[in-house]
Amino acid sequence: MPETSMSPAALQDQELQSLATEWRMRAMQGDQLAHRMAQALEAEQRRRIRDSGLQVLAPAASPMPGPWWKFW
Repeated sequence: MPETSMSPAALQDQELQSLATEWRMRAMQGDQLAHRMAQALEAEQRRRIRDSGLQVLAPAASPMPGPWWKFW
């Protein structure tokens, strides 16, 4: 059985993925502890994905606005 006292934030991405999959499989067999553990690990995965997506985005450069009317 894996170490359950380790914080999900301290795990590497691959370790987090494999543990989340393992705990989710146990949860699907009806283990309530495994269900809570899988939820915690998957929440950490979603947080990392959300945070990494926010870091990649650069601010959009706005084009120079032209006049709202056109001089024929």
